[in-house]
Amino acid sequence: MRVQRFVAVDMRTALQNVRTELGAEAVILSNRKVNGLVEILAARDYDEALINEALTDVRNQKNPDSAAAYYENAARQAIASDVQEEETVTIKNPFNQTGGNRVAAATSRHTSAGATSAMAMTPTMSVPFDPGISQMREELKSLRAMLESQHALSEWGIMAKQYPLRVSLYRRLTELGLSQDVCKYLSKGLDERHGDIEQALQAALKQLMHQLPVMEDKILDQGGICALVGPTGVGKTTTIAKIAARFAMRHGQRHVALISTDNYRIGAHEQLQTYGRLLGVPVHVAASTQELQVLLHKLHDKKLILIDTAGMSQRDMRLAEQFAVMGAHKSVVKSYLVLSANTQLAVLDEAITAFKQTSLAGCILTKLDETASLGGVFSALIRHHLPLAWVSNGQRVPEDLQPARSRELIDQALAHLKRHRQPSDDEFLAVAFSNTVGHAQL
Repeated sequence: MRVQRFVAVDMRTALQNVRTELGAEAVILSNRKVNGLVEILAARDYDEALINEALTDVRNQKNPDSAAAYYENAARQAIASDVQEEETVTIKNPFNQTGGNRVAAATSRHTSAGATSAMAMTPTMSVPFDPGISQMREELKSLRAMLESQHALSEWGIMAKQYPLRVSLYRRLTELGLSQDVCKYLSKGLDERHGDIEQALQAALKQLMHQLPVMEDKILDQGGICALVGPTGVGKTTTIAKIAARFAMRHGQRHVALISTDNYRIGAHEQLQTYGRLLGVPVHVAASTQELQVLLHKLHDKKLILIDTAGMSQRDMRLAEQFAVMGAHKSVVKSYLVLSANTQLAVLDEAITAFKQTSLAGCILTKLDETASLGGVFSALIRHHLPLAWVSNGQRVPEDLQPARSRELIDQALAHLKRHRQPSDDEFLAVAFSNTVGHAQL
């Protein structure tokens, strides 16, 4: 084995010199910044036994304070596994994956034998920040992602040959917009020996129908005190108007009252007051928990009281104040989370997680007429076990509000797929499939 030092004006040039001199099998042991230059310690034909022999030769040199002393420190640091990243920087070989794996394996063996003693003998060195190192890390991340993608494509091709029915089903479920974990769940246990893709898809959709949490809500029959919470712009106020109109048509206007607790937006109460005038029902404003308590007591003779809350992002710090107001009356107030169907899955996950602190009774889904896919909503509701009570597919009051029914929702999702279907991306499917379904699970 040959340990050699390389000095260059930047990291890229230094690595090129390493490759030119030592070849693609070179192993980067360490690097540092010296007088504005980049210094790399590299080796070829890495071997755990030879590294100690090389270090012995270095220690025998006359001047222990010279660069040779640094070789010893750097080499020992390269094979010690517990060095903090802020204290020393070790870079995997960017030229050859095999060489990098040898270093990792040798490091693991050496650590089990005596990494503690090596660390005790060697003082840690502080390496100043080097933009070149950060750039190299990003390049390595990009290279790793590319290799993982290529590997996933290869695995995807093998799986497609061995398990064609499952791969086809996974593709069809993904086109519905369902998340990877839900696709995996619905496609597991599929018998490759029987049936075709259409039969498999119908079986998966039937299973999806049973997994989709849907509740039968009695609000229009029994009334109660209900608060609608949720992010900004999802349609809470319009939904309150729809529910109020439906209840007033069935039980009479005198049995309905509306309350607004939105004190953050200028003119926040005006829309609700407009609906109240049109429906002939009173509208009240509560600026605090105490005022809300007084109003609830004052309106105790009403069969249905609907509370319109301020729309807030799930990341809004003021959300805790709203939770405090609702929490003070959680024994009598049922909270429903209003979500928009055209929201990304990640945002739905965040919103449900944040608003679950209010002990949600259920969910109301709006803007079904504005979305191209329902798979993200289905996935979020299944993940969080949040029951869906009502769906809204338009702005008309009160017509565009219906009780949630899983069969109708899945039919609507299939209709969206026919209108907006896009070819699946094999590379995306390959990565997604490899992340969720391994050979052992197949």
